[in-house]
Formats: sequence, structure tokens, C-alpha cells
Amino acid sequence: MSHLSLTQRGWDRLDLADVVKGALARRRDQAVEQGINIAEHLTPAVTAGDPKLLESLVTNLIDNAIRYNHAGGHVEVTTRTSGTQAVLRVTNSGPVVPGDQIPRLFHPFQRLAPDRHGRRDSYGLGLAIVNAVVRAHHATLTANARAEGGLDIDIWFGSQSA
Repeated sequence: MSHLSLTQRGWDRLDLADVVKGALARRRDQAVEQGINIAEHLTPAVTAGDPKLLESLVTNLIDNAIRYNHAGGHVEVTTRTSGTQAVLRVTNSGPVVPGDQIPRLFHPFQRLAPDRHGRRDSYGLGLAIVNAVVRAHHATLTANARAEGGLDIDIWFGSQSA
């Protein structure tokens, strides 16, 4: 895919590491207040896409990883390149998520439990937005429950070279 065709689609070349840095900078205080440690392992991961949509994807993943966590927990965000693909990984601790419930979490208005953590400030849209942005960018998303609680989410963005 040439840069010209990306521009025609309104897409720009951008580094996911830069998008993550900005999102983490805006959420670090919230994580500290909740007793959650954030670790970042950011190496260049250049892809093409809509900057606002990719920012929304990253922000929603990080917000979700913080919101559904516990004091003393962690969030780890990694960007890297694998071959010609840019990869974003978000891992978090938190309650155990039944593996069979993961797919529905990526649909609108779905949460693991209606009163999970007693929170009523969420409508179950964060991961649905992530899923929509992934589809719009023809990326691949995998989500796995961690045995000790929380999720591992990987997003692979396809080759964006000519």
C-alpha cells in the first residue's frame, strides 16, 4: 500500500510508541491514586492509520486496564515491530476473567458483571471501541485471560509499506 493511498484514506504514518507515551502521561496520576504500577516497554512501532482513532484505541485499552484492576496491581504496555507488523500489547492484573466471557467484552454495553467493583461509571463501551478501531484498520486482536487475573491483549497492525 503506497503512502498516497494511505493519505487518500485519511491515514497517516505514526509510531504507536508515541501514541502510548501520550496516553500514559495523561493517566499516570489516576493509576498512582489507585495503587497501580504502570510499566512501559516502548520501541518504535510505525504503522498507518487514523491518528484520532488509534489514540482512542490506546486510551481505551489503558483506561480499561486501570479501571478493572486492584490496588497493588500492574499495567504493562509494550510496542514493538515483528517483521513488517507493528504490535501493541497491554497486560494487566485484576480479577480472574473466565475465558469464555472474553469475546462478549468486545461488544457494546458488555461488562463482566453489572456491578463489578461497585462501579457505575462505565457503560461497557471501551473494548467495543477498541474492537471497532481494530476492524477499521484491518488489524488483528487477540485477548487472553491470565490465570492469575487480568488480561493480555495484543493488536497486530498489518504491513503498511508500499
